[in-house]
Amino acid sequence: MKIAILGAGALGSVIGGLLVLAGRDVELWDVNDAHVKAINANGLKLDRPNRRDSIPIEARHPEQAGDADVIILLTKAMHSGAAIASVKQQIERGAHVLTLQNGLGNAERLAHIMLADQVLYGCTMMPGRFIAPGHVSTEANGSAVFRALTGAGDAVGQALAMAEEDIVLRFEPAEADRTVWQKAAFNCAMNTICALQGGTVGKLAAYAPGVDLARAIAAEVVDVANAAGIEADRAAVFAQMDHALAHHRAHKPSMLQDMEAARATEIDCLCGEVSRKGSELGVPTPLNRALATLITLKTRCRMDDDR
Repeated sequence: MKIAILGAGALGSVIGGLLVLAGRDVELWDVNDAHVKAINANGLKLDRPNRRDSIPIEARHPEQAGDADVIILLTKAMHSGAAIASVKQQIERGAHVLTLQNGLGNAERLAHIMLADQVLYGCTMMPGRFIAPGHVSTEANGSAVFRALTGAGDAVGQALAMAEEDIVLRFEPAEADRTVWQKAAFNCAMNTICALQGGTVGKLAAYAPGVDLARAIAAEVVDVANAAGIEADRAAVFAQMDHALAHHRAHKPSMLQDMEAARATEIDCLCGEVSRKGSELGVPTPLNRALATLITLKTRCRMDDDR
């Protein structure tokens, strides 16, 4: 099975590197020319706690890419349309796309621009950090849980699944939706507050009312998931948040990085989607609605200032 990572930034490169270490045939596809050139010249440098690997792996621009059996999509959610268009030939030849992107509704958005039978979706909680072109790091083990959007993709999902020392990909249809929503609850709370406060997870951890607010935001997301028939677990989300507050204090969430760089954020696929789904189901989401508005306003101001 040939696997391609489309959107091989920090996390995409980490996952691609770990897949190679697990013996899989992998290419990295990305639009960052410096990153592509550095990987092809010197291999991918991957840092993990107490270990650094230099991994031989081929990197390409998407328009130069060859065929793949599975394309793991890790671009920002708002770039999905352009990303899929850039590999249209591979998809028309039958490649399946596994989205591990942040946010909600990613699989449904893909199903509007390609065959639903070729869509798989899930999520990973592992962090990735971009250090320099050709050099990334992570502080956690590689893992993801996923499923197929329709039964037609089950065979490909089962073939992609693995449990190796360096990375675990779990094909678990009953678990994937719950995990996606629980991660969204985590991100709606942690990423947005860090972006608005302009500081790391540790800055949030040091202010108890901020932690209380984060829990209330996450609870709204869990309530919407439960109303949609998805058994998201509030206690599990709070446990993930507590772990991050205790052990990932130096982490700067991607939404904060986007804000600082005056880039568009994924807020519409997180709090925005929660707010829309809550309205459909009659579940109040005042905190998520407010955050979607505030992050959007702040982003617009930053982007206007940079023009």
